[in-house]
Amino acid sequence: MDDALRLSHLHALLDAPLARSLLRLHPNDVASDLLFTPPDEWRPWWDLHTDIPEQPPLWSRTLSWAPHIPGVVRDLVLEVKRLQLPRPPVRIDALLNIVSDKGMSPKKTHEVSRMATYIIDLLRANHIDPAKVRIVDVGAGQGYLTRTLKYHLPSTHILALDADEGQTVGAQRWEERVLPKSDSDGSPNPPISHRTTLITPETLVDTVDKWIKETLRNEESIDPVPVLLIGLHACGSLTPYILRAFIALRSQVIVHNTWTAFGVVAVGCCYNLLNAGDFPLSKYLTSFPSLNLPVSAYHLAAQIPAHWFVPSPNPEDDPEPFPSVALAIRKVTWRALLAREFLHLQRSPSSSTPPPPSTPLLTAVQKPQPPARWTRLPVAPLPEIAPVEGTGITPEMRRLGRLRDGAYTDWEVFLKIAGGKMDVDFFSEDRLEKDGTLERRLEVLHTLRCLLGPAVESLILLDRVRWLREELGLDRKLTVDLVNLFDQATGSGRNVGIVIAPMLPSYASFSA
Repeated sequence: MDDALRLSHLHALLDAPLARSLLRLHPNDVASDLLFTPPDEWRPWWDLHTDIPEQPPLWSRTLSWAPHIPGVVRDLVLEVKRLQLPRPPVRIDALLNIVSDKGMSPKKTHEVSRMATYIIDLLRANHIDPAKVRIVDVGAGQGYLTRTLKYHLPSTHILALDADEGQTVGAQRWEERVLPKSDSDGSPNPPISHRTTLITPETLVDTVDKWIKETLRNEESIDPVPVLLIGLHACGSLTPYILRAFIALRSQVIVHNTWTAFGVVAVGCCYNLLNAGDFPLSKYLTSFPSLNLPVSAYHLAAQIPAHWFVPSPNPEDDPEPFPSVALAIRKVTWRALLAREFLHLQRSPSSSTPPPPSTPLLTAVQKPQPPARWTRLPVAPLPEIAPVEGTGITPEMRRLGRLRDGAYTDWEVFLKIAGGKMDVDFFSEDRLEKDGTLERRLEVLHTLRCLLGPAVESLILLDRVRWLREELGLDRKLTVDLVNLFDQATGSGRNVGIVIAPMLPSYASFSA
């Protein structure tokens, strides 16, 4: 399926009444409404018989072809699977070693090793001299990727950018510990350069330009030096910023005689932190009626339900969720039931339960100020409800905060721990009994919401690719593609890289 057709079908899926209502109603919203009436499009699964066996859980069977699952749910599951982007990782046979895995999780080690290998293969595919190219790691953080690239490309000039001075200092300390100071022949290597700055497309280009002039101070260069912009999980609007800077440079909106933007390898994340105006981007998608996705849709884009279950060689077996997944579902559901219990106690005539804080959850959005890391705030004011719609954020849940995993082993234990933290007696005579039917409905609701996550992320990624091809259409020397760099089974949910370059490594091309 070509990207235009897939985009149009994803738009239709997410604009349908079932998807719209699922995205806009969090389990907290449903449980907190003591008189809740489900939308008509929910009725086929909301009114399922309660005598269905409890094992395996009903929520897990909604993602399979088990008996009793209504056709509307099966159709939704099938349509999402049909339209979401394929996510198997590309095969990279010869992975590079990590310079040091101290402080790195297995997931991070997997990501750094594969992305560093891909970047070096990309340079080779384009016959780029490592001593001539400049690499800019945008949002470098603790510098795991930066150091690995430097270890394998000792002669390459690399700039690490981050908005957090603490991250920059931490990265520099690690470099002093693990990186060699010179080549095996004793010749000194250019050190990793660091800059701490708040990134926009304009400041990114300006910072790179100043840095390149410094690196060329003692060199004579006839041709502009090639620059590769990279970002490993470039958060929120940081990925669009990288892409906008690249477009401006390639379209000669911004011209620099000493360097040229050669390519991009960027893996985005945290779509819920996108600034207003950074989705949709393509003329094609903006020509459709506005989806007006709630913020919850961007949160859900991080979900990977395809990896919720223990692999089984027999497709007829009942799906067995990983314990961590079952726990995550329980957390969402029990917290929603707790909010219901809290509101019931508040309304009880004999209640001494204190009301939630009266401080509004959100005020008008202010102009972004330089934050600890990348700006999280929209650049334009939004209606007060927009940032929280469908996210389940309530005064009660903020008051509860996070609980340790052990709090969710037993409902009575959960009530005791939550009550202690909220200063509420959930064991009073007026308490509600735990509603098993509602619990199962909320589990299914959360599951169906998560099911839509990959469709939302696919829409965002395809929109970015379409936009890049629109903006770079006259530049026949460039290829724009999506590459599945990481294996989602390792926990690397955001595994798709946007890659722009004249040539891509042959093993890694994935056509959108």
